[in-house]
Amino acid sequence: MKSPNEMVRINNSIKVLDLLINKEMSRVDIAEETGLTKTTIGDIVKNFLNIGFIEEVKVSPNGVGRPSINLKIVKDFVHVIGVGILRDRVNGCLIDSSGEVLYNVDYPYIEGNPQINIVYKAIDELMRKAELTNRKVEVISFGVPGPLDTEKGIIKEPPKLPEFANFPLIKKIKEKYNVFACLGNDADMGAIGEKYYGKGKNLDSFIYILYDKGIGAGIIIDNHLYRGVNGYAGEIGQTIIVKNNKMKYFEDEYGIDLIVKKIEDKILKPVKDIEYVSHLSEYQKEMDEVINKVTKQFSIIILSLIHYFGISSIFIGGKGKYLGKSFLEKINETVKRYLFHKQETSIVYSDVDEPVISLGAAKYGLIEFLKELIQEKI
Repeated sequence: MKSPNEMVRINNSIKVLDLLINKEMSRVDIAEETGLTKTTIGDIVKNFLNIGFIEEVKVSPNGVGRPSINLKIVKDFVHVIGVGILRDRVNGCLIDSSGEVLYNVDYPYIEGNPQINIVYKAIDELMRKAELTNRKVEVISFGVPGPLDTEKGIIKEPPKLPEFANFPLIKKIKEKYNVFACLGNDADMGAIGEKYYGKGKNLDSFIYILYDKGIGAGIIIDNHLYRGVNGYAGEIGQTIIVKNNKMKYFEDEYGIDLIVKKIEDKILKPVKDIEYVSHLSEYQKEMDEVINKVTKQFSIIILSLIHYFGISSIFIGGKGKYLGKSFLEKINETVKRYLFHKQETSIVYSDVDEPVISLGAAKYGLIEFLKELIQEKI
């Protein structure tokens, strides 16, 4: 067990790591950002240099003067695989320590083939690509639909993903690949992906909504992921709505798969998937009837998020974008009309698409791995 002084050093070190994981900085800039003394920063930086995951770089002045020294993450210190376990497929990526994306893979589930085999297939392919370029993978991290036991690395009973019920994912991965491994909620990983690879780069606080068969929100507040006391913050798919005097979960009525089913029932014609909706312009009236009901209920959820958290920037990811431009416009109109405090809001589609979850998982895994290294060395 760490002493109180050691815990202070670890917490201070993690503050510095949180800054350097975003950008290269000087010691002076880090001290100003964190409020820590120059001596404390010097000790932390010395430890980081000894571990080997940061390096010093000279920065030439624009005008007259001596070059300054910045600190940045060593690009090839560690390589990380991020995996998004989605409800219809698995996507994955390989990144280096700087966060640069080196490779991507994407595999749909195959009927009759256990879904965990598709997960292994994605990892094996990324491992193969890493080996071919003399890179060693030391971390595998996952974004998975909840509920999860993140401490034990167990997927509990995710709706619409029954093959992974009570599945000890991290134990299996450590046994098979002998790496550091961790997992997080898919919407949370989507928010991290949006933060580092999408429109959230320059925002301190925002909400990322994963709209698919399952629906959840990842909440970033002051550049940190907010999970809540029990780790279940943002489970907006479990918002209660009332239909025919019965209480139902929002995603059990308006998940993307159920929207497709409602459109099929309206037009009396099979709809391949939500992406196919744009090809059914002759049924626009019928589709609008379905989508307008979704829009009303979803607008209420977004309004509640803004009122609860005071966050004005919302990104809608997953397959929500296939509901179209009108869906987004009507949500913005409704939010503007009923917003209690008339602040400026921005509700837009994410442009990172489905890989956002694997990207976020990879970045999350990188950070968790470095945190563990710091704790081991203090």
